[in-house]
Amino acid sequence: MSNGTRPSEEQLKYASILQKVSLSGLAILILGFFVYVLGVLPSIVPVDKIPEYWGLRVHEFVEKTGMPTGWNWVPLLNHGDMVSFVGIILLAAATLVCMIAVLPAYLKKKDTPYVVILLVQIVVLLVAASGLIAVGH
Repeated sequence: MSNGTRPSEEQLKYASILQKVSLSGLAILILGFFVYVLGVLPSIVPVDKIPEYWGLRVHEFVEKTGMPTGWNWVPLLNHGDMVSFVGIILLAAATLVCMIAVLPAYLKKKDTPYVVILLVQIVVLLVAASGLIAVGH
């Protein structure tokens, strides 16, 4: 680095975990695509029907296809079109995973400001992901 500073141990750990989680999420997305397109598992929306639904609004798509909303996709992971959701969830949760991973280091250092910031962010992300609080439509 040009300014002579080096990343902290926590920053390096965060970056390393972020890389692993991101690459894993991407790999699962790619795997899920092939599972769906090749028909390895049954699907909720057959691949050949996708053009019929392409221009629909979300509520119309859900109504016509029976595609689950919220966390209702989890029990349907035995369907090819649901496998990619695992990759999406992993990518969406990457920041949360990294924050949880570096929290012990900040606790060990007794770095109270960072511990508080991390705990607040972790709680906010978990509450948001849970769907317990609905905002908007």
